[in-house]
Amino acid sequence: MSVEVELVAVSGPKEFKRGTFGVGELAAEIGRSSECALVLTDPSVSRKHAAMIVDEHGALHIQDLGSSGGTTVNLVRVSEGEQVRLTDRDLVGIGPWKLLARVTGDAPVEVALITPQPGDMEATISPAQSDGPKSRSDSLYATRASIFIRLKADGSVERELGWQEFAQKYSRVIAGFARNAGLPAQEADDVLQDVLLGFFRVSDAFEYDPEKGRFRGYLKRVTLNAIRGRHRRKRPAVGIEDHCEPFMPDGLDEQWDRQWTEQLLTRAMIEVREEVEDKTWRAFELYGLRGTQAAAVAEETGMSEAAIRHAKMRITKRLRAVVDRLRAEEG
Repeated sequence: MSVEVELVAVSGPKEFKRGTFGVGELAAEIGRSSECALVLTDPSVSRKHAAMIVDEHGALHIQDLGSSGGTTVNLVRVSEGEQVRLTDRDLVGIGPWKLLARVTGDAPVEVALITPQPGDMEATISPAQSDGPKSRSDSLYATRASIFIRLKADGSVERELGWQEFAQKYSRVIAGFARNAGLPAQEADDVLQDVLLGFFRVSDAFEYDPEKGRFRGYLKRVTLNAIRGRHRRKRPAVGIEDHCEPFMPDGLDEQWDRQWTEQLLTRAMIEVREEVEDKTWRAFELYGLRGTQAAAVAEETGMSEAAIRHAKMRITKRLRAVVDRLRAEEG
């Protein structure tokens, strides 16, 4: 079974932008060597840094090949020899680059969620416009996005709690996307306010509709429309004709997916942190996130090196489960 992978640079040196390669029976290596399937030219990248592997079930994994600088998946370091599952829209760190993974043939199922009633906001989704496939099974992939239930609540306290949670979850994604679209900080904040106020106005009209696209795609459309609306309102002042569309930089889709993945990772970290003892989480931070040697972590925490490695494996598995759940709920 073959899987097609595209790695898109969402941060790092401009010399590398994106690369596409297939992974089949043979591993596809990534590194500084010209022999690699994907060549990343930077002194911090080892000659053969990492490899993509497809297992017997067709699942894609990435493995660090003993690189000097290390490899990360969704911020967590990959231990030498460890094979970590890689899915669509995961973030891979190699050298100075943060790479967004586009995976064809191994993409996780994403669930269609919510669509607002048309009329109050500029973006509506039809099945043809949705950002991905329909749900395979409503019963299997039933939404658990309780925030939208609270947004519809009749009681003002419940509505306010839901609204605060909504703004807390998505403000960074919206504002970051606006900045990536070329808006200065003040205008990006204005776009954020436009989007949040627009959602607040129509919050009572939200209802579940698994036939009409995922929430992630809908929120992106609304944010893009808010950016275009800002440009339209400036046209008379700068002498731009009404029929001219605003300039949008290349790579906005990847930047949106990066922002979305990063907010999912932040929320997953917060959720899992509450389940783990302080000492164990500290060991995970040092060993799993910062790449501190296990011996040094053992000295600081009093845990054995074996316990540190086990904690990293257990917490990483739990983080993946939470991220997968959030993606199933919200796209």
